[in-house]
Amino acid sequence: MPHRLLKPLGSRVAWLILGVGIGGGLAWAWPSQHAVAFTSDRNDKFAMTTALTGPASEAVFVLDFFTGQLRGFALDRSARQFMWIYSRPVAQDFGVDPNKPARYSIVSGLAQATGRGTASYAPSYIYVAELSSGRVQAYAIPFRSQRGSTPTQLIPVPSLQFAFTEPRPEAN
Repeated sequence: MPHRLLKPLGSRVAWLILGVGIGGGLAWAWPSQHAVAFTSDRNDKFAMTTALTGPASEAVFVLDFFTGQLRGFALDRSARQFMWIYSRPVAQDFGVDPNKPARYSIVSGLAQATGRGTASYAPSYIYVAELSSGRVQAYAIPFRSQRGSTPTQLIPVPSLQFAFTEPRPEAN
């Protein structure tokens, strides 16, 4: 009788060992993927987001709501100071008056633009939405291996019109 009770237990242990072995083998053989995370934050005056700008570098992009200027900053190679390396007047791209308040939103995401000629791009895009125009504009980030003294312009790609728009308040 004791032998009959142990037989199902032995079978279950064998299946457990087999399952752990197969699972371990798959985990070892499966290609690993790196975790990537971007972050965004905002208040009533500006919004900021981070984006990959190279194989092992990222930049923080700050969108000033009052001027409609988007600027990107990255640490220099010694990580001692920030350098202004990217710029774009998004108010002009959306056709809004930079002297009136605009309602922007900004995020970044992974995408790889194909370069033309010798141009190459970072593995991220910056996406900016403006509520009163109802448009979303994507910007390709030119890859820079060397930090220069003048900022590089972000490259706009075709924009997207979305359905929800809100009328801009009139100034009295």
